[in-house]
Amino acid sequence: MICRLFAPIAVLALLAAAPQPPLALSLRFARTSFDLLDPVGIQLIVDNPSESRRDVAFTSPNEYSITIYRGRKAIWHSAQVSTTQAAPLGGTHARNIPPGASIFVTYVWSALAGDGASPAQGRYRVVADFEGIGAHLRATRSLRFIAPLAPSAVAALPVGSVATIAGRLDPDRDSVSAAGHSLQLSRIVRGIAAGRCIVVRGQVTAMRGVRGFDVSRSAPLRADGRAHDCAPVAAPHPRRSR
Repeated sequence: MICRLFAPIAVLALLAAAPQPPLALSLRFARTSFDLLDPVGIQLIVDNPSESRRDVAFTSPNEYSITIYRGRKAIWHSAQVSTTQAAPLGGTHARNIPPGASIFVTYVWSALAGDGASPAQGRYRVVADFEGIGAHLRATRSLRFIAPLAPSAVAALPVGSVATIAGRLDPDRDSVSAAGHSLQLSRIVRGIAAGRCIVVRGQVTAMRGVRGFDVSRSAPLRADGRAHDCAPVAAPHPRRSR
């Protein structure tokens, strides 16, 4: 009888002592192709394959980090961040991870490089690190920035369309030009020298039959040593007329 009573207890003890399966980290974006200056939402997904919740300890308020690469060159790195507002300084704190895959955090990258310029068109690699004690995880995923439009392409876009336009900033800094076409902007672009290749993001407008552009964001465009990165495309991309 005693053996029968203690047998279930022994099994439970063995189960409790068994090592937990490792956590896994993955990345999720709303899509994999973006316009320049279109903020990118990066979700860190933590997968807990066990059937019970699990506490993960962190040695500092910084629970994760994100780095954006073009080739082998890092162009942006997240600041010291934490999803726990009251994380103690100088000690550890824990996060409770539920079973299955769950969103650990959604980080919105501004789509600007560390120097404040817009990355050029092309493919980039997003690397995220989860900094848990005994659970240092890493995930990688690629995304693509598509070529910006030329000022001449605005004529073919519906009024109200959101788009990213590239060109040289004119001397008065209130218009951009490329391939002999100029586009009037809704405001003066400050903080960027005239003549520099820039990108502007906003909405297509029309007043008395003249197309314009209501600017919401602007930034210098990183050429990264390749002249064609600064050349916009003349034909509207289908996704840009959203």
